[in-house]
Amino acid sequence: MLGRSAEDLFTIADQVDGEPQSEMQQARARGRAGDFRWHQRKDGSLFWADGVMTLIAGEDGEPLGYLKILRDITERKLAEDQILRLATLDVLTSLANRADFDTRRSEMVALAERTGQLLLLLMIDLDHFKEVNDVLGHQAGDQMLQMVAQRIRRVSRESDYVARLGGDEFALLQLHPPSPASGGTLAEKLLQELAQPFTIDGHETKISASIGIAVCPGDAANPDELLKKADLALYHAKHSGRNCYHYYTHALDEIAHRKNADHNELKRLMHNDGCDIVYQPILDASGRTAAMEALLRLPGYLGRQPVEYALGLAGEIGLLPELGIWVTRKACAELRRWRDAGVEEVRICINTCAKELRDQGFLWQLYLALRDNDLSPADVEIELTERDAIELESTGSKVIEQLRVRGFTLSLDDFGTGYSSLSYLRTLPVSTLKLDKSFLKEVPEHTDANAIVNTVIRLAHDLRLMVVAEGVESAAQANFLRAAGCNAFQGFLYSRPLAADDALAWLLEGSH
Repeated sequence: MLGRSAEDLFTIADQVDGEPQSEMQQARARGRAGDFRWHQRKDGSLFWADGVMTLIAGEDGEPLGYLKILRDITERKLAEDQILRLATLDVLTSLANRADFDTRRSEMVALAERTGQLLLLLMIDLDHFKEVNDVLGHQAGDQMLQMVAQRIRRVSRESDYVARLGGDEFALLQLHPPSPASGGTLAEKLLQELAQPFTIDGHETKISASIGIAVCPGDAANPDELLKKADLALYHAKHSGRNCYHYYTHALDEIAHRKNADHNELKRLMHNDGCDIVYQPILDASGRTAAMEALLRLPGYLGRQPVEYALGLAGEIGLLPELGIWVTRKACAELRRWRDAGVEEVRICINTCAKELRDQGFLWQLYLALRDNDLSPADVEIELTERDAIELESTGSKVIEQLRVRGFTLSLDDFGTGYSSLSYLRTLPVSTLKLDKSFLKEVPEHTDANAIVNTVIRLAHDLRLMVVAEGVESAAQANFLRAAGCNAFQGFLYSRPLAADDALAWLLEGSH
């Protein structure tokens, strides 16, 4: 080491952090500096050392160099780490143990209270696990517990905290879920995962689980109360026939079970071709139908809810891109049918969102739908809300620009219901602004409402954007919008959404 920099003793990470300079500065200021950290040998291998650095001063008091004495205590360090690891780890499953769970539960409850975030606690207990031990033996039971731990980890988020509390009981803490009902969605996934057969020593074995859910701060605001409420919910699940989950709060229980029933219904509809599409005309200022907007429709209970509810369900269970692809392919096939029937110069408008457009599979299927139906990008208008457009732009996604370059028409849907950030209108690569129907509520009766609509249309035109008015229901509204310079119109005044055959009949009739 003679003549070499003291930095060479430090790890690369500590060198980057400026640790050597900090230690030498401390040695100059105080005469000596102690450290307790990883160091590196000449061959690059690491060792944990208890060290001290002292200053070697010249006759004038200025530093000539430094003396560094290191004692290799790697074995002791590794032993201490192992002891600490074993103190917080369940050795069988490699999950956190009960002691660590109690500590972490208190920390996460405090964090939730401090930040105003939600915290979910799921207590998971295996049903009839004792029978596995009795029939196959304790070694097989241990293997099953290890596989159960792996499955729980696989279903949960990376940031979720999972522990084995003892026996066949597990716990999961999830901070900042989208809503309290998210616990039910996660519980449903866990139940499905744990219901799959386990293969142990060539034997296929099935079990199930019961899950209790408590929410902080709604059910409890301190760690012990939260655990007690989750245990009571678990008890309720056990005595409701097992292989199910329950919330501590009855109201949340009903909401979550309703939502999971809706999840299953949406899956059934999608896999059995039970969804449908209707088409609403968009007319230009001359009364010619310029485009048809494809709108998703569902039967039964889901059909009586706003379509945004079904889209939210699809997003929660990871089926949103698949649903979007289905709509895209069906709408493009319908446009091909219209073209074959002699209808020209009409576009199909397809609603998308940021989550779909970030999915490469969705974009690929969009291009395939065009190819399979002999259509071009100019035949399709992509509609997305300002909230989704801004989300894509703010995260650095270039997908909107990529679609524009390929020749797709892009429109900003429901303008005025999201961020309404006018600065984004200048930068977003869209060509059309769809004025939300909420703008028309008091048009043309109230001057203030008229002024706002006039201003938005004028601003859009200054930015070289086309304006489509949604929700036009009266001739008075249409006349006002036409005078204000609106380029196209959509609403019940002209037509309600039409079934596919009715839409073709509408188009074949020509202008309206």
